[in-house]
Amino acid sequence: KPEEPEPAPVAPARPPWRWIAATAAVVLLVVGAGLWFTRFRNPQLQPRLLPLTTYAGFESTPSFSPDGKRVSFTWRGEANGNADLYVKLVGGTMPLRLTTDPTFDGYSAWSPDGEQIAFFGERDGGGIYLVSPDGGPQRKLSNLSTFSRPVWSVDGKSLLVTTRFREKLQKGDGALWLIPAAGEAPPRRLLSPPDGAWFVHPALAPNGRTLAFASCTGAIRGQSCTLQLVDLQGEPLAAGVPRQITTTNFGISGIAWTPDGSSLIYSGGSNLTSRFLYRFNLEDRGQPERLELAGANASSPAVDSKSSRLAFIRTHSTVGLMRLELGQNPAPFLPASRTMDNSPQYSPDGSRIAFNSDRHVTSEAVWTANADGTDVARIVNMSSHNGTPRWSPDGRSLAFDALRQSGGWDIWTVAASGSSPQQLTHDSASNVIPSWSRDGKSIYFTSNRTGRFEIWRIPSSGGAAVQITRNGGHTAFESTDGKTLYYTITESGTEGLYAKTLPEGEERRVIREQVALRGFAVFDDGIYYLLQRSGEPTQIRFHPFTGGQARTIAEVEGNLHIGFTVSPDRKTFLFSKWTNQGADLMLIENFR
Repeated sequence: KPEEPEPAPVAPARPPWRWIAATAAVVLLVVGAGLWFTRFRNPQLQPRLLPLTTYAGFESTPSFSPDGKRVSFTWRGEANGNADLYVKLVGGTMPLRLTTDPTFDGYSAWSPDGEQIAFFGERDGGGIYLVSPDGGPQRKLSNLSTFSRPVWSVDGKSLLVTTRFREKLQKGDGALWLIPAAGEAPPRRLLSPPDGAWFVHPALAPNGRTLAFASCTGAIRGQSCTLQLVDLQGEPLAAGVPRQITTTNFGISGIAWTPDGSSLIYSGGSNLTSRFLYRFNLEDRGQPERLELAGANASSPAVDSKSSRLAFIRTHSTVGLMRLELGQNPAPFLPASRTMDNSPQYSPDGSRIAFNSDRHVTSEAVWTANADGTDVARIVNMSSHNGTPRWSPDGRSLAFDALRQSGGWDIWTVAASGSSPQQLTHDSASNVIPSWSRDGKSIYFTSNRTGRFEIWRIPSSGGAAVQITRNGGHTAFESTDGKTLYYTITESGTEGLYAKTLPEGEERRVIREQVALRGFAVFDDGIYYLLQRSGEPTQIRFHPFTGGQARTIAEVEGNLHIGFTVSPDRKTFLFSKWTNQGADLMLIENFR
């Protein structure tokens, strides 16, 4: 029998746990790679920014239907005319028009069952109305007016509304009200704001028992708002004590809850064209997170809880400074900024221009330029919104207003070089729109420290302020001889320009036409002013002190914004004008 070969040596077996660990590692690696690929490579799960509407003109204030398939919104039509209520399918094309009244309709909100849409309409004195999402007649629920979307209770039996005010904030304005949806009982006030403040943008948590809203001050120059929460308890519904959860130094233009109730999404910024969306986590109460995907100029967020989508308004409007030489057509003074240039003023010698701008920054700041548009430079480098620059008589300093961190506004001065800023007002009111006395010793400004805006005067070196007007006041300039103060007033029925002999003379109205609130310049022999009439070109007019008739210097087409100034030689006029106006609704899919 032949000899069999010797078997090859056998390697000793590895312990079983090593094979198990190696296999588990491979499995985890494969699973992890799959999750990474699904989460970060699958575009269907990535947050995506898409247009929700792309119509000409302004679309605003979106609201999702309960099933997330439709959205209601306000649109001024392709001709940028009247604001009406529309509904469209998400992903659809042409919308269904729900209202046709010639007055404003907007701020819509769907009922929980999807059968009704509540909205604010200005018809018949204004109020809250109901309409079917399929169109048809509208039913008025209340005479209350609002600046923001009503909020439905989770059972659909009532609506929560924060009331609006006109030019003058009175005690109790901006309160929170409860409106029975069936209309069987009158509205009931649930919560009143503190003096000088107003509530806006209510948003109800998914649990139906916590309401978020903005509490704001500063109705003329701008807003300073905080986010507040209040618990709604019992039957009939009652409001607890509000609690402040943020401190902001800008306006808020819309609030929405995330579907799980853990966070608030809100829009904040110094003006309507430089606002961003933020997320505030209610669990860790840290710093708000800016939603970079939404981009700038974002407002009025609305969350669809069914499909993980966030809708909002994106404004694409710009305001530019225009220069008008006598006998010529207006032309841009500077290349356009990011969104906003306004409030120009010539220096006393006519060589420089001070103005507001948000160029290269996220909020408006004080800038200067040569009168020919060269040497553009930022003068004030504060972190918060500041503007309304006014030159001192000697041209060495500028006065301006600035939004403080704790809310409200203050008057400041700064050297024309940008050095040595000095804060003049230190109270909690909104102190805005400064101008210098002709001797440079004082600065006029408007303040709501008495409960409404009046003209005050403070030493330019600092000190106590003295109230000048008693019947309201907005923008003021002193006469060239320092003996008379000219000013505008915001209250309804007070259009025109007023004068008061200093220090304690009687108030009189010197121009009865519709003078733009910040649109006049005082010279030794008369006043140049902007005359604005609805649907007509703006007129630049001159009112002589000699008693003759006012005459038109030029007409300007289009919508003018804030500010007006005349060169010392009276050959050039500067003003701000909307150079592009519009807004679309945007959509973030896969929003978390």
